[in-house]
Amino acid sequence: MSPKSAAAAPYSGRSFAFTEARVAAARRAASLDDADAAGRRSWRDDACQGLTLVVNVNSGTAAYYYQGKVNGQTTRKALGDVDVVRLEEARQTVNRTRYDATFAAAAAPRPSEADDAEPADQTPVVKAVMDDMLAAHEAGRWLPGTRSKIPTDRTMANYANVRRAVMTDKATTEDFEQLTLQGFADRLGDIYGKLQKRAPIQANRALQLWRNLFAYAADAGLWAKANPAIGSGRTDRLTRTVEQPRQRVLTPAEAKRLDAALEADLPLWRDLFRLSLASLMRMGAVCRARWDDITLTGADASWRIPAEDMKGRKGGHTVPLADIPEALSLLRARRAAVPKGCPWVFPAAEGDGGHARNYDKAWRRILTRAKLWTEDRSRRPRPHDLRRSGGSRMVEAGVPLNTVTAALGNAPSSTPMVAKVYAIVPTEAVRDAFAAVSRRGRRR
Repeated sequence: MSPKSAAAAPYSGRSFAFTEARVAAARRAASLDDADAAGRRSWRDDACQGLTLVVNVNSGTAAYYYQGKVNGQTTRKALGDVDVVRLEEARQTVNRTRYDATFAAAAAPRPSEADDAEPADQTPVVKAVMDDMLAAHEAGRWLPGTRSKIPTDRTMANYANVRRAVMTDKATTEDFEQLTLQGFADRLGDIYGKLQKRAPIQANRALQLWRNLFAYAADAGLWAKANPAIGSGRTDRLTRTVEQPRQRVLTPAEAKRLDAALEADLPLWRDLFRLSLASLMRMGAVCRARWDDITLTGADASWRIPAEDMKGRKGGHTVPLADIPEALSLLRARRAAVPKGCPWVFPAAEGDGGHARNYDKAWRRILTRAKLWTEDRSRRPRPHDLRRSGGSRMVEAGVPLNTVTAALGNAPSSTPMVAKVYAIVPTEAVRDAFAAVSRRGRRR
């Protein structure tokens, strides 16, 4: 390969992620072999939709262009010579072109507002910015704050879940994503306050999503003010709720009623929830349990859970089934009931070939049968409380906290958290303590 061909090889495609250095290298690598009839060579920026670099091979000059659709019409707009316009400036111009032109009509003031002192709101609609922010974040083209790693699939799924949950007013069904950025910013304090009262933990997740939204908009040149999801002073600052660990565990009486309700339910859901309780594993890992990861015979009978099914994905975990007779018996019964060709221990009730996942209705039905259902979410048992109850039983049995931490599949560093959540002193133990002191006093 000639030196000229070797230099051009990295830029033989139609696109790459622009940087100032790569743009300069692409200009040097441009050759007549790949040029069009007019002697031009062009590339698209993988990091900014619509931005194009065009090099005139004959003269060596290069310029940035915007190529894309605005209001449904294909548009081509010169942004300036590469030697004059910086790459970041070109990207900001592209974003303004895409958003301002598309949403100018919606943001334009009505005749009655034309004489107002306040300038017209020309910020883009929230939905479009949110879509682009999440897409750029997932691809690693944009990372908030000081983060340097591309987000995991679990993180992106969490963002999507929070977005669905908080971007619509539950009472009025108003879609906040149809507001402009400015309109959303003006109402953010009220929206956050209501959400914080109704679901404080969810409000914390939403606050992070909104902070990322406005940070991305600022980086893209779509927002020039302070981040409203942070606030600029003590009075308007949106603060996170202090999250208290949930300590809901089943009492012996509740556990007995729940077990009877499970016995009366469908085998799929009965076994699903019982395995979570016996193995101390989260519902996600139980739902995705595969036969390939399970050994049902011998002293080595075990369930090897891969890292991707563990929270944080830092490492896998092994459940020693040989030492948990109830779990081993349950899985052997399921092996006999589940078709041989099915890879899942708990196939989807929908029969779509996947694993079980939609267990909320079954859980409510079981709680109702056990007379444990209540509209008070803080008192109502949740599926995750099965894991919490099992861990608490270990603590009550005198198992050291570091051992309980390992049994739960948590990292050793989370032992303090386990102490807060699982080392719960039951009411009966408190009563027994007072009774013991009282008996001792009477003997004196």
